Amino acid sequence: MKLSGLPCMEEAGHELCFISHPKSRKEISCDIFGKLQMYRTQNGWEVWRFIKDKDSGNFIITSWTHTHKALSSSRDGGVYTTENKNGSWEKWKISLHPNSRGLRIQSAEHGRSLVFNGHKLSTTDKDCEDTACWHLEPAHRNQFFISVISHDKRLSSTLNDPFTHHNRKSWEKWIVEPRNDHAGQFIIQSLEHGKYLGSCEDGSLVVSGSPHYWTFCTSTHGGVFIQSVEYSGKLSCDKDGRLYTTSEDSGCCESWTLEPIMPATINGKQIWSLVGTGVATITLAIAAPFAVMSAVGAIGFGVEGIVAGSTAAGMMSTSAIASGGGVVVGGTVATLQSIGAAGLSAAGASAAVGAGAVAGGIASLGVVAVTNGLATNEGEIKLNETKRHLPLCSWRLWS
Repeated sequence: MKLSGLPCMEEAGHELCFISHPKSRKEISCDIFGKLQMYRTQNGWEVWRFIKDKDSGNFIITSWTHTHKALSSSRDGGVYTTENKNGSWEKWKISLHPNSRGLRIQSAEHGRSLVFNGHKLSTTDKDCEDTACWHLEPAHRNQFFISVISHDKRLSSTLNDPFTHHNRKSWEKWIVEPRNDHAGQFIIQSLEHGKYLGSCEDGSLVVSGSPHYWTFCTSTHGGVFIQSVEYSGKLSCDKDGRLYTTSEDSGCCESWTLEPIMPATINGKQIWSLVGTGVATITLAIAAPFAVMSAVGAIGFGVEGIVAGSTAAGMMSTSAIASGGGVVVGGTVATLQSIGAAGLSAAGASAAVGAGAVAGGIASLGVVAVTNGLATNEGEIKLNETKRHLPLCSWRLWS
């Protein structure tokens, strides 16, 4: 039985991460036109795929949403996206920053460090500390549905009590984060209520305002065992959906899967597909801005606001829930709302994409429809592996 960590977010062996700049508290984003921006949001446009070259250890960094776009840098310090994934300018080295708590991302070809000065992305050959310090965070934001293998049930809770349910809604979303002072121990916190899952000596479960700690071990029945640090009991769910902890290993009742919750995203091709035009790429927006206006309007972003029950309504609701009740300026939904509002011209649409502005500032959560996040298969962090094989989002464990 192996000690495990959180599932890292992997797709065909490629890790998915946010590239966060701690000084500015912004993320590198690849916007609707595939251009680089810096936003204070963590949505699909801000997720990047890290593809590792096993021989050199260098990475190709591509947009998760715009799969054909790769992060590139020129010899004079320019940083941009390109559709060439195989060039030397598209290779990056990732290592611990020597002077700051974070990572250094360097061009493998030019030896220059990626920096953000508060206004633009670039690379530099100078010694920089905070402007060249980056954090890589998991694309699932440590949010999971926790499902028992033996039944179609998810771990859920009210404000006062844990229970199980077949839903995959807000009460079934949990934050699972590592304990900084004890490697291999985690808190399990309700995303909706902020309460921590805990175990009592008699095997009953509680949710409380104080942290309780758990470990994850590989289950012989598939998935993982979730074990209380304080009382050593394994989290279990019987055939009636009743939760408890036990020292027994009776089978799949103690085996759980963690389903990562991914942020919602949409690219130009998907926008066109939604309205049935069959157009392959959003780059046609440059030549046909009014066609883009029509497409954006057709999915529900219009002059009068967001159409209830539309694709736009679902996107807005998801974004608002993720950000705590509002649609944050600079994100996918904010930009599309701006383009749809008041029938922006070609210049206006370009400005909206560049600025991420939203008509009227923060949009209120006035839409009822809710869309769940995307979930993918679980991965595994083996804490006893060398740093060369640890997932990038576990850089805090590197030494």
